[in-house]
Amino acid sequence: MDYFSILNLNREPFSNSPDPDFFYGSRQHLDCLQKLELALRLRRGLNVIIGDVGTGKTTLCRQVIRRFTDTEEFETHLILDPHFTSTTEFLASVAAMFKGRKPARDTNDWQLKELIKQYLFGRGVDEGKTVILIIDEGQKLPIFCMELLREFLNYETNEYKLLQIVIFAQLEFQNTIRAYSNFADRINLYHFLKPMNFRDSRSMIRFRLEKSSNNFKTYSFFSKPALLAIYLATGGYPRKIINLCHRCILTMIIQNRNVVDLFLARTCIGRVFPNRSRRTKKIAIALGLPAVAVAVAIFAIGFHWYGFRPNFSKPAVGPGRLAANQLPRAARGPAVSPQESPAEAKTDSAAVPAPANAPAIAPPTAPAATAAAAPAFVAPTAAAQPAVRPLKPAADGNQRHADSLGQVTLMRRETLSGLIQSVYGDFNSKYFKSLILANPSIDDPDRVTIGQTVELPAIPARVQPPDSAAWWVRLARKDNLNEAYRYLRELPRGSPRLRLLPYWQPDKGLQFALVLDQYFVKKSSAAKRLQQLPRKYATGGEVLSIWSKDAVFFADPFFGHRTKHRGG
Repeated sequence: MDYFSILNLNREPFSNSPDPDFFYGSRQHLDCLQKLELALRLRRGLNVIIGDVGTGKTTLCRQVIRRFTDTEEFETHLILDPHFTSTTEFLASVAAMFKGRKPARDTNDWQLKELIKQYLFGRGVDEGKTVILIIDEGQKLPIFCMELLREFLNYETNEYKLLQIVIFAQLEFQNTIRAYSNFADRINLYHFLKPMNFRDSRSMIRFRLEKSSNNFKTYSFFSKPALLAIYLATGGYPRKIINLCHRCILTMIIQNRNVVDLFLARTCIGRVFPNRSRRTKKIAIALGLPAVAVAVAIFAIGFHWYGFRPNFSKPAVGPGRLAANQLPRAARGPAVSPQESPAEAKTDSAAVPAPANAPAIAPPTAPAATAAAAPAFVAPTAAAQPAVRPLKPAADGNQRHADSLGQVTLMRRETLSGLIQSVYGDFNSKYFKSLILANPSIDDPDRVTIGQTVELPAIPARVQPPDSAAWWVRLARKDNLNEAYRYLRELPRGSPRLRLLPYWQPDKGLQFALVLDQYFVKKSSAAKRLQQLPRKYATGGEVLSIWSKDAVFFADPFFGHRTKHRGG
């Protein structure tokens, strides 16, 4: 399921790939492109484009190639990674690009230079073509490569250079140019790319949405305060804007909204740029106070002159939300249905399978099979109090928590189904769809690669506790998902069977508890089980019963029907 299809878009509007179709011609990018095109057509030689990370150099590079590829009198060649270790390697690579085949291994540097020179004279003089060599990531160029490029510029006629060179590089390349004056003197065009202004940033977001639309309508998924907050947080850097807008759109879908307002944008900014959280709070205050002042003034005037009395008996439906039945089923809130309370058992429960041994992706277990496998429920005593109160899903606005649990990098023999099972304690289609929505880079869920990073969305679990008290044995607590999952990975054979229990509290934020894969109805039973554990586990372990009443769980602490509790 692609998230953009839910929004009636035909492709992803905020892809971070340098797609020439998504090139937005801001003022400075068009200015750079026009100057560069003129220099190449006049065969002026060396051109250097400098810009900070994320200013659009690679996209501009692809745009240059696109403009000259379909023209017969131009011939373009691209070097993506110019990190060469020797002059022979660089010359051989350039000769192979020009000639279309690798030169012989015993070809020396002088012979390689002659091959390149003969090729340039043949193309430039005999056939009248313009040969363009484009180098991306130019800051990686070693000094000996710059000397060879300077020599290439000596291949010329009385009227023009035979090789046109365009280098796109980051800011540190300026120091290399200053240190190598012979190279700097030959630069024809030196253009510095700056971040975009607010007008271009807003227009780029609108342009991408219109370019992805099925009916070419103007989409306004972002409110004006949200657009301003996005601009101030990203500083006008195109790559940062694209990544942040992608995060905002995903969060908007998961929370069943139809617009990215200031609050949602500020939440995403805090996740994408954690070090700018204070700045975004100031932005929110600056944007919010005038609106509040205007609303208070209108209310006061209406109350004084017209005897206006507000009616708070019915909650207002805000324009920033969609009803659950107004979105496609795949985009509705991912709340988990309540699980039946587990039954009492005399033996330890089965452990949650470790991620390394997780099964391949399979359809969730049918309800009939689940009901048959679940033991009969033993009614608790009426005097006992529930340990955890039922929680409402975060979509109702009462809970404020992170939209993501964090990221996990897959290792050998790990699968998405095993990851879902370990983090959420269950595998079903709702968890799976939410995971795919949060990771649009996953093309084939059945074939994930080693080292692929997977983001786990925060899906609140609707907990249905029994009427009896419950006790857990917690062996560790981590502040982020990566550390908690590493703890599970590194458990040796024969270690206690643990479950990962993610939860959120207003005062402590997101927490990850590593608990035994069973709970107890008596404190003495839990304490006894803790004492039976090996010393290295029991030392830092603790028995707890009452979690924070405001805690939001992202996995059922009672483990649903999969795990049995112990009565003592």
